[in-house]
Amino acid sequence: MRVAIIGGGPSGIVQLKVLTEAYLRFSVPHLELRLFESHNRLGGIFSHHSYEDAELVSSKYLTAFSDFRPRRGDPDFFSSDRYLEYLDEYATHFELWPYINLNTWVKSIRRGDSSEHVVTYRTASGEEIEWECDAIAICSGVHAIPNIPNLPGIQHVPVVMHSADFKSREQFGKGQTSMVIGSGETGADICHLAVTGDTDRVILCHRDGWLGAPKRVPGQKFLPWLFGSEPYDYPQLPLDVSQVTLFDSMYVHPIVRDSMIVWNFYHFMGISAGGWLCGDSIYGIDQFVGQIYSERFHASRVFFNKAWQRISNHVSAPWRPTKWPLASRIRRFFFKTDIPSVSRIIEVAPNPSHISEDGVAHFPLNGRPESEHINETVVKPDVVIFATGYLPAFPYLNIPENSGRKPYPVAFDADVRQIWNSDDPTVGFIGFVRPGFGAIPPLAEMQAMLFTMNLINRIPRPLDPEDEWHYRIIHTPDARVSYGVEHDSYAYQLAKDIDGAPTFSEVLKMAFRTKNGWRLPYIWAAGASFNTKFRMRGPWKWEGACEVMTGELWETISRREGLFERQV
Repeated sequence: MRVAIIGGGPSGIVQLKVLTEAYLRFSVPHLELRLFESHNRLGGIFSHHSYEDAELVSSKYLTAFSDFRPRRGDPDFFSSDRYLEYLDEYATHFELWPYINLNTWVKSIRRGDSSEHVVTYRTASGEEIEWECDAIAICSGVHAIPNIPNLPGIQHVPVVMHSADFKSREQFGKGQTSMVIGSGETGADICHLAVTGDTDRVILCHRDGWLGAPKRVPGQKFLPWLFGSEPYDYPQLPLDVSQVTLFDSMYVHPIVRDSMIVWNFYHFMGISAGGWLCGDSIYGIDQFVGQIYSERFHASRVFFNKAWQRISNHVSAPWRPTKWPLASRIRRFFFKTDIPSVSRIIEVAPNPSHISEDGVAHFPLNGRPESEHINETVVKPDVVIFATGYLPAFPYLNIPENSGRKPYPVAFDADVRQIWNSDDPTVGFIGFVRPGFGAIPPLAEMQAMLFTMNLINRIPRPLDPEDEWHYRIIHTPDARVSYGVEHDSYAYQLAKDIDGAPTFSEVLKMAFRTKNGWRLPYIWAAGASFNTKFRMRGPWKWEGACEVMTGELWETISRREGLFERQV
């Protein structure tokens, strides 16, 4: 069997690696594989759309692939440069380079006469080659084409760019007014660079609010008047590995799973109660402006902005109440979250309606306090950066060469676990999901395992269509992102599909054969949905999985705070 992999980002690399192992795990002939990457190095968006001080918003514990763990000295969050290095090391460790074709542009894919598909690609030298294959894994990702909304009069601003073209603070200039349109994680990162640079004024514009979430568990001091209120002298645990998954994904009755009960629990504990306990706001951690007020404000409908922690103090400082309500004063009696002072602020505004000929930005009055405030000032931006995300693109599919033949599906036609279309199972889309809170690379690894089993007809049981919906984030018809999933639920569903989800009794048996085995049941129940958890059994079993769980990943348990001190 021949398989083409399109794209050399994390999703493409892990799909290639999983395919190389198929013959070992399922006693099938070696697969003939080729990975095509149009750029001169691996890494995808982390390679060609990175910028100064860029840092992943998902932790190393969650982001790293299951059987190739971070270095011992790596910080909790990879920088973009370190993550690119990690991906190169992964390709080297698993001997993937012979299959990888860099500087190779896929021109078209069409149905073949004597094979399923024909891939036409152009090499670095300009030579065009056709390659017949039996299956295609499309791993080009959801960040293909910059999404630039229409803003009348934008030509009157001296410097305009999309975040795809932003690289460093120097692009803001000195003493300039910088306006960032888009309140996602990239927008927050760029605002952070702007407010800590030589800019004169920074404005963050949003369409309908955002949900501010921290990357780390907020450092709470219990009874600060008794035990002291000095900030912690060590980093707090990353938030994406702080949850307990036993009864929110693993042991959930289908009736509960398919209802809104779990979502409502997430919303109350993770957003409303969690936000208030850690920062006096039910709309996000320390968030008093730019709140989501529409029906989108629910855990089942929203994507968390985990870069918020970098700018929250600069944004919230002028919007915090001058007189705290009684409930907040009672909370502060029991818990204190350190809030450092800031010397500069980031202004907040709704997305501008237009730019007039004199270069002044005009903003709608929409009833929000930030819209009233910004309309009391004159905003004449020198630099506008669109941090408005990307759109997927498949320019090599459904081209004229394929006319008269069966059309190809695109990612949003994938109706089997959001990986392939039931009418076209030899075309897979890996990495075309976005978790509301989590990371794409580990989900891509789980997808890669299931898609590989699909290609070689080794899925252990039929995939029940009734299991398709419980993990999906609800989106409005006009939403730009319609491929959201809840990370833990989706990962666990894929683990069950590949027969990789261990039961409690199996974990107990494994514990007797594992160093520090007493930890294994604990982290299995109370730990996050690490992919390594799903490599302890099944056809993709990895011999090192249990010791990684009780070793490196045990840190995600031991670093959790009790009321008075860390657990040991």
